[in-house]
Amino acid sequence: MNKRGWIIPLLIVAIHAVAILSQWSSLPELLPAHFDLQGNAGGTMSRNVLFLHPLMGAVIGLIAYGIARRKSLLQMGLMLLASGICLILLSSTMVTLTGGTMPIFMLAEPVILLAALIAFVVCVVKARRKSRQERTL
Repeated sequence: MNKRGWIIPLLIVAIHAVAILSQWSSLPELLPAHFDLQGNAGGTMSRNVLFLHPLMGAVIGLIAYGIARRKSLLQMGLMLLASGICLILLSSTMVTLTGGTMPIFMLAEPVILLAALIAFVVCVVKARRKSRQERTL
């Protein structure tokens, strides 16, 4: 796992970049942003801002990979949480690229966050149990 841990963040960033580049020529200079569940935009942003999403995903993914190399349960939980954040960035990009017309991407964000938080909490609980067991031995 640790030797290949860079693959998932790389795939997420690649999907991000491909999604943006495939739509780039058809995107207006200003894009609607911050959609509600009915698909109404609450603001606008420059299309150039879209490139910050995969860049942030790459940075978070590299941090997650570095954390995961340490092999502890707590650090693995942090890696899972960071990977969830990368996926939320991808979902946010997809909401913008679809102009808020596909609510599934908006609904994916809280689901991803909840799953990442649950995975993190599970890793923290397991790490504490393991630490207690080691202290009692």
